[in-house]
Amino acid sequence: MTDSPAFRTPQQDRSRQSFERVLEAAIEILAEGSFEQLTLAAVSQRAGVSTGSIYGRVRGKEELLNAAQRRILERVEAEQAALLKGIRAEQLPFAALVPQLVDALGEFLKAQANLLRPLMARAPSDEAVAALGKQSFGKLEEGWCAVLLEHRAAIHHPRPEHAAWACFHLAYAAFARYLALGSTAEAAGEGDWAELKSDLGEMSLLFLQYARLE
Repeated sequence: MTDSPAFRTPQQDRSRQSFERVLEAAIEILAEGSFEQLTLAAVSQRAGVSTGSIYGRVRGKEELLNAAQRRILERVEAEQAALLKGIRAEQLPFAALVPQLVDALGEFLKAQANLLRPLMARAPSDEAVAALGKQSFGKLEEGWCAVLLEHRAAIHHPRPEHAAWACFHLAYAAFARYLALGSTAEAAGEGDWAELKSDLGEMSLLFLQYARLE
């Protein structure tokens, strides 16, 4: 989970429920558009609470974004953990595991894209958003590589940790470009999604099984 939030946590049940509606409204607005569309007036209207009550919990739009981002990333990290647990439970042979893992990464990012896109677009100009995003990205990288390295005996590359890291970053970068995560909208949707996942899975498997001749 992410670190403790900076916003003021509601203490009474009614206040907590009210702030939960505020957070959910903020998350919905982010998923539907961008940071610019996230206004306290829009959140107030959707959540059915006054702007004054929102200001009682956060100091402004940026702090509300920070609280919403923490909630988003908590859910993303929980879903990631469940996804990797499910892949482990399948006990696939390595030749099937690697393409499955790459495919799952792509589908996972695609499912989260609407929420991640506005956060990643905001990150370059917001240190708090960037720091939380980097922390969550590190957990994704660590979890994904850990599954591969549990099959170290099947990895013939002379630097298994580096090979797992490289495969993750190659796949992530390609998927992020396709989904316009942190890149220009013009780059989104280039090529065939199924083919992209298949090619990346095959390339990753071959790279991991590569044995350099000395």
